[in-house]
Amino acid sequence: MSYKDFNITEREYEIIKLVGGGLSNKEIASKLFLSEGTVRNYITGLLDKLNLRDRTQLAIFYLENCNSNEKE
Repeated sequence: MSYKDFNITEREYEIIKLVGGGLSNKEIASKLFLSEGTVRNYITGLLDKLNLRDRTQLAIFYLENCNSNEKE
């Protein structure tokens, strides 16, 4: 299953991947050359789009749905 199956963009996928890796908003912002506010906006949009409650569920979503594709 690909992240595209969930109607998320490549940038949104990058953020999900970093959240799944345990990075803070500040660390994600630094790594992707974005502001922390932009990262928060992406995460809020992803939570809404994927019908999730918080970043912990977003990390679990990544581990269950996206992470397995990278190992192949």
